[in-house]
Amino acid sequence: MNKRQGDMKEKIQEVAIDLFTKQGYDKTSLREIAECLEVSKAALYYHFKSKEEILRSITEALVGAVNELIEWGESQPRSMESRKEFLSRIATFIVSDRLQSLLRFAQANSTVMRTINTGHDTQEQTLSMVRRIKALVCDPDANLTDQLRAFFSVLLLFVSASPMLATLGLDATPDQISEAALGIALDLISQGQPSRRARPRKARP
Repeated sequence: MNKRQGDMKEKIQEVAIDLFTKQGYDKTSLREIAECLEVSKAALYYHFKSKEEILRSITEALVGAVNELIEWGESQPRSMESRKEFLSRIATFIVSDRLQSLLRFAQANSTVMRTINTGHDTQEQTLSMVRRIKALVCDPDANLTDQLRAFFSVLLLFVSASPMLATLGLDATPDQISEAALGIALDLISQGQPSRRARPRKARP
């Protein structure tokens, strides 16, 4: 795919997810998406044959982005610095426009998200990513407390991206919430570091 085609696909995705969120997935037609883009329906069909195909392409792109993050983490040395950088990259991804748009859509169209056919075993795919992320932020021989610290540090970052946080009346932007969540997440995994240090040997009598 050349750059021009890639740019057009991204524009279609952006316009479609915006209309799906504002009007509802079922109430939005391909014709309306084409009209908003000021292109013919045939031009839209060249890239996507259905609304489901558009939505699937968005979710697959985001899953691909998460996998890229994980692969980057897996290529790094196992150190506290790498873990902190990995969490920082997750935090940056979480506030990206594309993910935030999909989360708003999912909140407004929860039934659609449960029935959309992504072409993959979504549950198994999610579990696989969770396991790989856990391995990146936690030592394999860590105790239960440190394992939970690592798990909650990552969970906190993803929860901080939820549009539902707006219902809490927090006087903060998504970027500010993400930054605060990252600070807490970094504190959590840092607390576990001392417990993995070698204990000093007792002097022999």
